[in-house]
Amino acid sequence: MKYRLGRIDHGFVPRKLTVSYVAVCTGAVDIAGLRTAFGLLCGRYPMLRGTVETTGEECWLHIPDDGTSTATTEIIEGTVSDWLERGLTVLDPARGLAKLTIVAGGEETAVALQVSHTINDATLGLRLLEYFWHTAATLPVSAALSDPAPIHPRSLEHAYRARAMALPDLAGRAAGPVRSTAVADTGGNAVFAPEPAQRILLSPGETAALLAHARAAGTTLHALLAAAITRAERATLASAGAEELPMIMFHLADLRPHLQPVARPDEVTNALGFAPTVTVCGPGADLEVLAKEVKTQLVAGIEGGTALAVMLTAASAAAQGRARTSVGNFITNWGTVPELTVPTGIEIVDFRGFATSEAVTWVGYFVSTFAGRCSIELASSPRYHRPAQIAQLRELIATGLAELIHPTAP
Repeated sequence: MKYRLGRIDHGFVPRKLTVSYVAVCTGAVDIAGLRTAFGLLCGRYPMLRGTVETTGEECWLHIPDDGTSTATTEIIEGTVSDWLERGLTVLDPARGLAKLTIVAGGEETAVALQVSHTINDATLGLRLLEYFWHTAATLPVSAALSDPAPIHPRSLEHAYRARAMALPDLAGRAAGPVRSTAVADTGGNAVFAPEPAQRILLSPGETAALLAHARAAGTTLHALLAAAITRAERATLASAGAEELPMIMFHLADLRPHLQPVARPDEVTNALGFAPTVTVCGPGADLEVLAKEVKTQLVAGIEGGTALAVMLTAASAAAQGRARTSVGNFITNWGTVPELTVPTGIEIVDFRGFATSEAVTWVGYFVSTFAGRCSIELASSPRYHRPAQIAQLRELIATGLAELIHPTAP
């Protein structure tokens, strides 16, 4: 089977962007059972068995007709922390699109479902994760009664055509100068990946306090997080003093709810918009004011088509191998990780979600909420952002979040 992928899908191919859904478990993990569940997942979603071929400006997904698979499983002996620190890799779409990595050897076991971004975004990936764990929890019944009907998610363009909806025109260059974190090429080829020590993990109480603050302020959790991140990035530009600067940030947005009719999570491979926000910000900016401005621009960008137009433009440039000339980092909020059904005897005690790729010039902030705890993974490439720079960003973001969680009385 062979079918064409979309522009957004194609844009993730050159840098081998790979999305990881990592469940950190305690208890006795049945590795053989997880292998079986992964095989059944690949049967349900055959794209996971395939490879990608790029021909000029076209990108094609090949799925073997004989039932064979390029999906792999790797068992790693070692600790979860060591693997996160030194073992993260990327998938080459020309060789395979999915991998199950199990890291065992300490008190905790990491079970990582890794899928090429070419064929999945976080919304689809969390559906894959649910299916995988439910299958593992219900073995051997799930193997005997597995649904034979395969699911083939298609491109966002395909979803638009099926609904007789028109795609927006490609976006032009944003007007006026904008600023972001400083970038310096130090050489080397270290991958873009999260730095485990720089993760921000809030407690359930802190997460609840942030949500309550967002509701009281008439904004959203995402907007508050974006405000804290934007102000932190501005504060790293020490040479500008206290001057207010136009700070740019890009926000990945799931567009499935905005299709008519609404698209299912596993109907589209990458239903992503790339909404830019530009907020005038000083190092001591009011976070509530910033958050409200972020929310206003986000809503307008999604509803007005700018978010999708910018994504299509960026994807086209990436697919053609053009060097990035603009600045700006991105925030992606996966929302609440669904409650996962797990085999008897194990417990998922943590979840880590992020992407890896070849070296890139931007910082990525991967937000997710699991078991009532909000997590922010800061991902970057040491080639372009020194570890000390990311550590400074982390501390500044944490300071901003503390202001929102524990506001002082007027």
